Amino acid sequence: MYAMKLVGADRDAALHASFTQQERLATGRNVHLQNNVLTFGCLVEGPLDPGRLRQAYLALRQRHESLRLVFPKDPGATGGTAALRAPCDTGFHVAHATADDPDDGLRQARALVAEAATVPFDLAAGPLVRLLCVRITADLHLVGCVADHIVVDGDSCTLMAEDLFALYAAETPEAAQLPPVQVQFPDFAHSERLHLQGRTLDRLLTYWRRKLDGVGAIPPSHLRDPDTDDRHRPAPARGLLVRRATIQPPSTLRLREGVRRQRATLTAVFGAALKDVVRRRRLALGMTAEQAGDVAVMGSIGNRHRPEVRRSVGYFATPCVLRTDCTDAPPFTDLVRRETGTLLGTLRHQELPHALMTRELDPEHYGVRHRGDPGAVPGYVNFDVSEAGAAWSFTDRALRVTMTRIPRDEVPRGGVRLLVRDEGPRILVELRTDASRFGPRWAEEFLTDFMALVGTFTDRAVR
Repeated sequence: MYAMKLVGADRDAALHASFTQQERLATGRNVHLQNNVLTFGCLVEGPLDPGRLRQAYLALRQRHESLRLVFPKDPGATGGTAALRAPCDTGFHVAHATADDPDDGLRQARALVAEAATVPFDLAAGPLVRLLCVRITADLHLVGCVADHIVVDGDSCTLMAEDLFALYAAETPEAAQLPPVQVQFPDFAHSERLHLQGRTLDRLLTYWRRKLDGVGAIPPSHLRDPDTDDRHRPAPARGLLVRRATIQPPSTLRLREGVRRQRATLTAVFGAALKDVVRRRRLALGMTAEQAGDVAVMGSIGNRHRPEVRRSVGYFATPCVLRTDCTDAPPFTDLVRRETGTLLGTLRHQELPHALMTRELDPEHYGVRHRGDPGAVPGYVNFDVSEAGAAWSFTDRALRVTMTRIPRDEVPRGGVRLLVRDEGPRILVELRTDASRFGPRWAEEFLTDFMALVGTFTDRAVR
């Protein structure tokens, strides 16, 4: 049970960064990584007024304090302070695609947003959010947002798009009739620091110390790729490799029915499949059953189960370690039940952010993800499921707005990342790998094995 009491921070005093923000500031303040940048795009059909969009964006920044946060340099090098500031540069820019064909223009517009994501942010001066309005035709624009992860998380992106176009469509910010923001992120960060100390901190650390005991002794990912393990040729350069698969109707309906009958979740099914593929590959590499079956992957928790923060923009999400014992090679439906237990235990103890957990239990690896040295990051598998349903869209009398992806070369920190997006009628699965470590054949075989296990669960669970 989340017991943290929400307490407002004094705006006349120095504001605290959250523990998650502090890890980045203390270990990678001046390091620019694509992994620390979030982007999203909104395709706008209809006549768009850039001046009015800018005013809506300024109102959005006023509504959400996190969009005005900066992080002054800390003389003590602890990186623990934040400040609210309105920089002279608001981060709003207008550009034009030069292609005559709208499809080519859209590709150019996406490339412009992706290019904006490569420009480093100054965490001390800001702004830490950029909004780029790209004109493709008179009635077609791409509004792209680039934000440093230190001030927003994935859920914040959808909230920002919703609020931005509601403010654009209204004559005044008050006329937009947006629900109030009950908790600003600086208040959450302040409350977190008051809460995570003394007996509360000890209780949470005790749980995670027991849960993660020995996890560092077993590499969490598979260690060799036959595509690149060739001493007679140079290894490929570090880069992003992507492979995708889709679960289409009616398979999606059957999968959901299997999940319902097993009283599980899609996340548990996909997590169990991922861990069983890792276990089998480890066995093929010669590991013992005990080594191969102790599988831990990195996930992410939205940390928004409190109703007060569901309309708040900020960096609420936290990484988490999902560790499951499958040394006895259980039937897959049994492994799904174990994974459900792993997920429930994590959710019950999510109030301890991963940054603070690492600082207290594994200080050697505190901030390793932010230091800018890919070779120092231990190999691991990252796993994310987004049960987002239908993609967000907005329509008024003049405009139709839909969210769209901004492709970027974001190489997974630990080498492998599995993303699952539930879009309702279909489910998208994307495997991203560091091409210098895991090549095309490895990725295709890994994804094929994963999809086969999900299919096996579907077939057995609905019998």
